[in-house]
Amino acid sequence: MAPPKYNIGDRVVVRDETTLFHARTQKFTRGRTGVVVEHRHEWVIPEDEAFGRDEDGRKEHFYVVRFEQRDLWPDYTGFDIDTLESEFSERWLEPADKGK
Repeated sequence: MAPPKYNIGDRVVVRDETTLFHARTQKFTRGRTGVVVEHRHEWVIPEDEAFGRDEDGRKEHFYVVRFEQRDLWPDYTGFDIDTLESEFSERWLEPADKGK
């Protein structure tokens, strides 16, 4: 397996894609920018895991990404320091500075 594509501290954007099958990627995070705060071990991607392909499914690296809540919800009225963390497989992420 290839080494992890992202490092802790990297800014990433969650791909704004739709899927016909199971995906753990929450819709409210799609298209949003966050920071990688943890690298998890490679695992079977959720789309294959949902169909019981734990042994022969496609494996990818997973990352925990931290978002500022005001970046997820424009009308957020909480504290500026409030964050949310969620886990993503590598296929759902791209560099935040892509194309710059």
